[in-house]
Amino acid sequence: MTQTDSKPWYRQFWPWFLIAIPGSSVVMGVIMINLAMSGKDSLVRQDWYKDGMAINQRMDKQNRAQELGIQANLTLDKHSGDLFLETRNLDIRLDNQLALNLIHPTLEGKDRRLQLYLTPDNRFYAKLDFQPQGFYYLLLSPPSGEWEIESSVNFDNDISGKALTPNS
Repeated sequence: MTQTDSKPWYRQFWPWFLIAIPGSSVVMGVIMINLAMSGKDSLVRQDWYKDGMAINQRMDKQNRAQELGIQANLTLDKHSGDLFLETRNLDIRLDNQLALNLIHPTLEGKDRRLQLYLTPDNRFYAKLDFQPQGFYYLLLSPPSGEWEIESSVNFDNDISGKALTPNS
């Protein structure tokens, strides 16, 4: 005589195991859709089309800096947060302030815009209120916007005397 299992199907292990596999996929899919819809993609700028159209203007500004022979050396004292910029071939009578944009490659919240002021020893100075770490793109320009220098730096390395040259 053979013995049969008299428990109903819903009290068996295997049906619930087989139902759990696609069920967990549905739950994870709902979680992923929720995360995708609620998170903001900071890598894509809101004005990406305008940025693309302005590329030629930016290239003209970088070419203008190259024509003028403008160069700069960046030095950061990590302990005090003092940032110094020494320039060459820059008419400091016209440009006694400079703007330095620190642009993080992936996190928009880490982007900073610094105003650099001319010191009596003909260097530009800014006091950082944060400790930059990792890779940043740099964008240096005067208030007039006549020229622009674009470069990059890794703040994890020693950047004493980091040269910023047009189209570097």
